[in-house]
Amino acid sequence: MLQAERKEVLKSVQKGEPFATGYQLLYRGVLKPFKVWEIPMEALIYNQYNGRIGSVVKSYEKQSHTLNPELDSDITLIETFLWESKKEANKNTLDSLRKTGQIKFGIVSSDGVIIDGNRRASLMNKILKDPHSIQEEKDRCKFFKAVILPESATKKDILQLETSFQMGEDEKVDYNPIEKYLKCKDLEDAGFTRDEIASFMGINKKEVDQNIEILELMDMYLGFYEYDGIYTMAEGHEDSFQKLNIALKQYKSGVANMWNYTDEDINNMLGVAFDYIRLNLPQNDIRDIFRKPTQNSSSIFGSKERWNRFFENHQEIVSSYTEKPIEDYVKNASGIDITPCLQARDADWRKKLTPVMTATFKKAQDEIDSQLNSNAPIILINKANSALDSIDSSSNGFKNNADSISKGLDDLIKKAKFLKAQING
Repeated sequence: MLQAERKEVLKSVQKGEPFATGYQLLYRGVLKPFKVWEIPMEALIYNQYNGRIGSVVKSYEKQSHTLNPELDSDITLIETFLWESKKEANKNTLDSLRKTGQIKFGIVSSDGVIIDGNRRASLMNKILKDPHSIQEEKDRCKFFKAVILPESATKKDILQLETSFQMGEDEKVDYNPIEKYLKCKDLEDAGFTRDEIASFMGINKKEVDQNIEILELMDMYLGFYEYDGIYTMAEGHEDSFQKLNIALKQYKSGVANMWNYTDEDINNMLGVAFDYIRLNLPQNDIRDIFRKPTQNSSSIFGSKERWNRFFENHQEIVSSYTEKPIEDYVKNASGIDITPCLQARDADWRKKLTPVMTATFKKAQDEIDSQLNSNAPIILINKANSALDSIDSSSNGFKNNADSISKGLDDLIKKAKFLKAQING
């Protein structure tokens, strides 16, 4: 059913009796009561950019074509993406829909685009298409219960509602982090401020800032390996990108200025970090590349000499392997997604480089450990001096425990003399 036909059906529906009234929605900043209508399933289409499948859809569209939810072939793809996004939860919801029908109301636009409820609608359609469904089950799924927004609802109105319902509810904590990053960027591109985005998503502005920064970092990572826009190739590395983003901000602001590194040094460090993320180095180890040095920790980038040696070795390692063009991997691709082909490319790269990259990284880690161990005595002595400096000799506690304190100080003096004797041989 095309847009004009869908609009007419929804107008006709609203001439009858509503299924329910008084359903509260925050619309244009005001909590308003809406009517809930029973809409024929055939008068609805999916929102292919639904928050739950946003990264998969955008990855697919980058690889193939823009999805059209009015075409049968693309409808099948969208339904596949929705099913795969949360397979176990979908099975449970499917069983519930068969037994009781739709309980939670959805939201649709005046022309039948599902704003909230794409997953439920796809499962209802699954029941309707299933030849094994009994008539009673099909009858429960013929109509989608939803609010129909007024024709005056703008794209911004719809995005706000969509985000608030998909990602702003406390119980909806199972979204892929990349979906949240993409949603922040989509909303900003639509003209919303970051404060508004934070309100819609139920987070604070700082998190919005971080989400957009991390997405920019992921875009750089994907571009580094010619995977531009294929966000499925960044999945599973979100923690590493978060830690890398924190370190980059510290280095760029000068907060972590241990040596006179340049912008080129930072860019080189970023490229090395990307390679180790691609290598699937554990997130805790990844931090040893770029962590801001402290008294009790350091990183490969934390020392100019260590970094220059490591970077020179790394360049030799990665240049020793010439990757086949992406086209060689995807020319025989089958199915709806070329991601497995790109994963095969990464797997070949890892197979060749993992042993030598891991050995080089472990050697740098050992060097860091040796440095920290050699620094340990002075760190402990500085801590002891700080502890002594913090003692208030005028306090009652100091005077009332004079004997014990005197004995403790004598012990400290003896230990200090012993350690000094060790230095003097």
